[in-house]
Amino acid sequence: MVVVASVLVILVLMILLLPFLLDLNRYRDQYLPILEHVLHRPVDVQDVRLTLYPILGAQLREVVIADDPAFSSRPFLTIPSVQVAVQWKPLLQRRIQVERVVVEGAIVQVIRSAKGDFNISTIGDVPISGRIATKQSETPDTVSPWLGVFAVKQFSFSGGTLQFEDRSQQPSKAYQIDHLTLNTESVAIGETALMKLQGMLMPYQMPLDITGRFGPIQVNLDIPDLDMDGLIGKVAVTAKGKMINGQLTGDMQIPKVSADDLPLQLGLPPSVGLSELQAHFAASIFPQGQQAGSDEVMIDPLRLNLHLGQSTIHLSGKGTPTRFSLVGESPTLFSQDLPVSLPVQQPFAFEQLEFAAEIIEGDTLNLQSFKAKAFEGTLTAQGVLNRLSPPLTFSTQGTFKDFSAEALVKVVRLSSLSITAVGELEWNVKGVVPLSTMPEYAGPTHATLRNGEIIGFDLVKAIEDALQMSGVLGQSTGTTRFSVIDAKTEFEKDGLAIRELTAHAPNFSLRSAGKVGLDQSVDLQGSLSIPPALADTIIRRLPMAQVVRQEGQLVLPFVILGTVQDPELRLDTKILGKQVQKKVEERLEKVLQGDDQELQKLLDEGKDLLKHFFRK
Repeated sequence: MVVVASVLVILVLMILLLPFLLDLNRYRDQYLPILEHVLHRPVDVQDVRLTLYPILGAQLREVVIADDPAFSSRPFLTIPSVQVAVQWKPLLQRRIQVERVVVEGAIVQVIRSAKGDFNISTIGDVPISGRIATKQSETPDTVSPWLGVFAVKQFSFSGGTLQFEDRSQQPSKAYQIDHLTLNTESVAIGETALMKLQGMLMPYQMPLDITGRFGPIQVNLDIPDLDMDGLIGKVAVTAKGKMINGQLTGDMQIPKVSADDLPLQLGLPPSVGLSELQAHFAASIFPQGQQAGSDEVMIDPLRLNLHLGQSTIHLSGKGTPTRFSLVGESPTLFSQDLPVSLPVQQPFAFEQLEFAAEIIEGDTLNLQSFKAKAFEGTLTAQGVLNRLSPPLTFSTQGTFKDFSAEALVKVVRLSSLSITAVGELEWNVKGVVPLSTMPEYAGPTHATLRNGEIIGFDLVKAIEDALQMSGVLGQSTGTTRFSVIDAKTEFEKDGLAIRELTAHAPNFSLRSAGKVGLDQSVDLQGSLSIPPALADTIIRRLPMAQVVRQEGQLVLPFVILGTVQDPELRLDTKILGKQVQKKVEERLEKVLQGDDQELQKLLDEGKDLLKHFFRK
């Protein structure tokens, strides 16, 4: 009994001391070159220890897999600790069967180059083509190194970080998933595996919580069935698909998402959201070689509803994350539902809205076509929105035909005046729309109004007041009828420059230029042409007005001052004085030549004219 007990004690001591007596590091130098050859990367392992309790297996410390030097000098993978557990019974049959792998605190660095290829594309013989798949199917005992990592009964990746740097965009963008946890079960050839992933997507601070199943797993990593669902932030997502020859295809659905759920700080109100999103996607999981430039995610088709307050836009599209085409339509889009403030005083609506656009690099919107009904007219436009988050910068050109000026003025309400006319507008404008301050615009516009009237402004009375000849031109009606008003203007930083404004009303023609300031101040200078019949009436009351008569018409210089709400027409006495002075100089020339009668006539007429125009 003593001998047996002694033998048992010795066996127990040998088992307890086995991890210290058996140094697995001597096998490290033997197998690391093989691993480096398989991965095509330098591999370093600081220490390997045999473990018996609580599990039979090995512990690896400070595992480092180098990156492709073409991408980075930093490691591709750094793992402080790896625990590998094996089963006892297979060892008795001289087989190693891994039951569990536990990876703690790993840091993985994934890089996409400026050309679009990934650093993972140069690791080992990744099965992305039929050639590789056929080769591996002919050697069923050959398993991809990728599957070799995960093909265990249980795999646990905890406390890790996945870093992603995208150099295909300028400037380059960096993202990472912190506190990454990945658990898988039953990853083996011919089996359907289970997985659970959790983490925090940075810099958006968006939690991830995804569960799913995939399989049956093939030797070449083909997975005929993928089924995932979970939460990305607050957004519920489901996806089903497959991965064949390294190509992932599937369908994704998102029932509902609001602006608050989006990862970007877009400054949008909570009333902005999406619903019924459906997308079919295809992506190359293992991009490699010359195909790398085209290895983006392709979405075709995408369908969803965009909700803006009480308005809904039905969208469909296709493309890649770097270039995506969209078409949209909406029966009614209300102005108060738009995510930016418009310079209007009353809400209005776009009806029968249709548009086609392209989103480039996720930050530029190229509006290829836009068409809608508004204010009883037809609006067509094109343009570019250079930023998709405030402050918005844009350029646009288009036309607005057959609109009701009366309906438009009621919405804009720049003045107490009302205008009834049919209008047409052309523009080529660029601008900036900040989040909280007034927009800034620059560029030319051309507006035309036809066959209408201005209610609240009587041009006849304004002329009589300026001439101080009440009742000489007819009865005041309180309105001004016109056949056409044509304005060529240009947005400037401090207001609207009026390059040329012409108007034709019964018995009058007006031509002017000037400026309307941001404070709605008006400063216009121009000339007013009065036809011969009315000109004769004025000249009878004011004989010296003959001085400014041109080809039978009386042409009076004027200014319009005041505000948009309360404009005031005045004679431009400075210009008029210069015109009189010029005429006097011409007649003085005759006087100097000895015409005394011309001198006396000039003095009498000039005295009456100056007394009338300057008596204020």
